[in-house]
Amino acid sequence: HLGRWAELWTEPRSSRLTLTCTEILDWLNEYCDEAVYNRPTPEYRGGFTLYCYDIQTSAPTLREAVCLAAAKWKEINE
Repeated sequence: HLGRWAELWTEPRSSRLTLTCTEILDWLNEYCDEAVYNRPTPEYRGGFTLYCYDIQTSAPTLREAVCLAAAKWKEINE
């Protein structure tokens, strides 16, 4: 079945954490090596890519990228 194949070959995406503005800034300061803004192109809608230790996340907004990176970090380190 195609559904089962897709489930096996698709990496599950962590549920974003909900962080306050202060928590986002603290998290960026403590865990992230680099935050890059990617300009939109005809093929890509743009957004932010974060490099935090061995975690790379991308999202349309900085808030979403940090919340996703924090969720991945929590998942890996629990």
